[in-house]
Order: sequence, then structure tokens, then C-alpha cells
Amino acid sequence: MKNVDELHNDYRAIEERVLHFIKGHSSVEYVKDSEEVVEGGAFTWAALSSEDEIFQTQLRLDYVTLAELARHLLEHSESKHLLDFDRSSETVLSYIRQDSMLWIPSLEAAAEAAKTEMDLQRFLLTQA
Repeated sequence: MKNVDELHNDYRAIEERVLHFIKGHSSVEYVKDSEEVVEGGAFTWAALSSEDEIFQTQLRLDYVTLAELARHLLEHSESKHLLDFDRSSETVLSYIRQDSMLWIPSLEAAAEAAKTEMDLQRFLLTQA
């Protein structure tokens, strides 16, 4: 089993890849007439190129593997933060899968939201 320091390093590496994927390989599209329902409107992820889909698939697999290792460490230490960790991991996965609507219009904001969740996961690991 990896220790907390090794997982932190792995998180930093995958965080760079997630941010690069969101900011460099993704785009969002405005949902027509959504401002009538939500102030500022809503956005969806634009379709990825086939090359970017391959990048996305590998990133997702790598992130899931890392999150499972981190969760296992939290379980082993009987952490009281498992639900928070699971929620946060699912949020990051949603950004990687690009399977949900966004309430933020910029890729920078989406990347920052994903980074915040990964920072939370790293913090929760220090509590293990």
C-alpha cells in the first residue's frame, strides 16, 4: 500500500493532467434559453475529438485508480471523512467524464473547481 506522501505526489501529477485536459482539450457550449431558468445560464461540455477522447479515457482510468488507493488508505485508518472523500472524488470524475451541466461559463473556473476538489482529497488524506 502506498503511503500518504506517495499518494500526495500522485495527486499532484494527476492534478496537472486534469487541469491540462480541462483547459487545453475541452470546451463548453451555452445551453440555449437557460438564462430563463438559471441566472447566468447553463453550459454543457462540447464534444471531444477522438484523440481527446483517448486522453480522457486514460485520465479517467488513472484518476479512478488513484482515488481507489486513497480511499483504501482512508478506510484502513477508519477515517470519518469517507463520505466527503467519495463526494469529492465523484465531482472530479464528473469533470473528467464531462457528463454534467456546468453553471460556470469558463474552463478556468471549471479547472479551478476540479483543483479545489483534489486539494480537499489531499487534505483528507493527511487526516488519515
